[in-house]
Amino acid sequence: MKASETNFQSLIEGTKQYIVPLFQRPYSWDKKQWQELLTDLNDLYENENSNTHFIGSIVTMPTLSKTESVTPYLLIDGQQRLTTIFILLILLRDIAKTQGKRLANKIEDTLLTNQYLDGLEHFKLLPTQQDRNAFINLIEGNESLHKNCAINNCYHFFKKGIRLLDCEKLNQVIANRLSVVSIILDSEDNPYIVFESLNAKGRSLTQADLIRNYFFMKIDLNQQEKIYNEYWLPMQSYLGENLTEFIRHYLASDGLIVKKDEVYFVLKQKVDRTQDALAELNRIKQYSKYYEKIINPEKENNTIVYIN
Repeated sequence: MKASETNFQSLIEGTKQYIVPLFQRPYSWDKKQWQELLTDLNDLYENENSNTHFIGSIVTMPTLSKTESVTPYLLIDGQQRLTTIFILLILLRDIAKTQGKRLANKIEDTLLTNQYLDGLEHFKLLPTQQDRNAFINLIEGNESLHKNCAINNCYHFFKKGIRLLDCEKLNQVIANRLSVVSIILDSEDNPYIVFESLNAKGRSLTQADLIRNYFFMKIDLNQQEKIYNEYWLPMQSYLGENLTEFIRHYLASDGLIVKKDEVYFVLKQKVDRTQDALAELNRIKQYSKYYEKIINPEKENNTIVYIN
C-alpha cells in the first residue's frame, strides 16, 4: 500500500482511468455535500493566500486487465468526491467555451479525457453502469438526455453557484488547490477489508461482490460490458443473495472446503493458477444453472416417469 498527498491534476493527468467497481452504490451526493464543496471552493477562490484544502482520500487498486494505451485503476473509495470533481470540470469546460476555446480544450484534453484514445478508454472516469451513460453524455454535451439523475442535478447545482466566477482562476483552484491523500493498494492487499473499514455504515460488501470485480479487473475494459451481461448478470439475477453460497459450493466440487469469509481468496488463488479468468467464469456460469435447479426444483423441466 502506497499513500501520498497530491492534488487533482496530478491524480488524473496522463493516460489514467478510474473505474468505479460494480459493488459501489451509484452516485448519491446531494445538495448538502455539494453546498459544502461549493463553500470550500469559494473560500479558496477568494483567499489566494491559503495554499490547499484537504477534502479526503482516494483509494485505488491497479486493475489486472491488459492494455498498452491506458493505466486503469479500480476506485475502491472516494468515488463520490472524485465524480463530483469531474462533473465540476465538465461544467467549467462548458462555461469556458463561451469565453474562448483554449481553456475549454485544455480541460477536455488533459483532465476529462485521454485525448488520443477511443472507446471507453477515452474517458478518465467510468462510473458504475447505472451512471455511466449519463456521465458520458454529459462529457459529450448531451446532458439533456438524462434530466432527472443525480449527475445532472449536480451539474445544474454548480452551474448556478459558479456562473459568476472567473474560469481560469477556478480551474487553478480545482486542479491544484484541492488536496487529497492518494492510497494505491498492492495486489496482495485485501480490497474487501479496506472497503469495509472505510464504509462501515454503508452497503455491506459480499464475497460475490468482490469476486465479480476481481474477474472484471482481469478482463479487457472494452469487453467488460458484453461479458458482464452475458456471464455475470444472469447468475446474479436468478441466484440473488445465494450467489456467494453457490460459489462456495462450486469450489467444494473441486475438493476445496472453504469458509464463508474465504470464498474470494480461494477462488482468486484458483484463477491465478490457471491464468484464464474467462474460462473459469464460463464454467461458474454453467454450474450456476445446476445450482439454481437445486435450490428451485420447480425450474427443472425434466419430468421423472415412474414405471410400475
